[in-house]
Amino acid sequence: MTRVIEVMTPAVIKISKDATLCEATALMSLKKVSGAPVVDSDDNLVGILSESDVLEFAVSKEGMGLDIGQVSVASLPYDRLVRDEMLCKRYKGVGEAKVGDVMSTEIVSIDADESVEKAMETMVRMGVNRLPVHKGGKLVGIITRQDVLIALCRKVSEGRSPYCPPPGR
Repeated sequence: MTRVIEVMTPAVIKISKDATLCEATALMSLKKVSGAPVVDSDDNLVGILSESDVLEFAVSKEGMGLDIGQVSVASLPYDRLVRDEMLCKRYKGVGEAKVGDVMSTEIVSIDADESVEKAMETMVRMGVNRLPVHKGGKLVGIITRQDVLIALCRKVSEGRSPYCPPPGR
């Protein structure tokens, strides 16, 4: 049985609940992540911010007609958007919103010693793409759908497939 701690990403990209959406989305884009745990000033996990949270907030605030499932924060043309003064003014209220006001507060997480299969089942059942990983009450990593798929690929191929990244990718 492969444990979550063996395949998770230990260097968690965390976002402060006091950060603005502008700061958070820039960090998510830079780090190429679609979501991240949100922490308070004492580094306690208080929520999760995902692309969907940001886009749903923008739609509700600005009444845009976006199909949320088709847009990724990482794919937005930030350089073009930032140069367009009218767009910047229109979405200023969205970018200045605090992460703590937009994040999901229903945290679905998993213990580091649980199995990867349990992580996969939890993700599917709860409809989430990532799970913060805790050990002894502390955030120690994050496991994503990609981490689960890589672990399953290794298990099925017994490490012989050139298509499965090696451990420690």
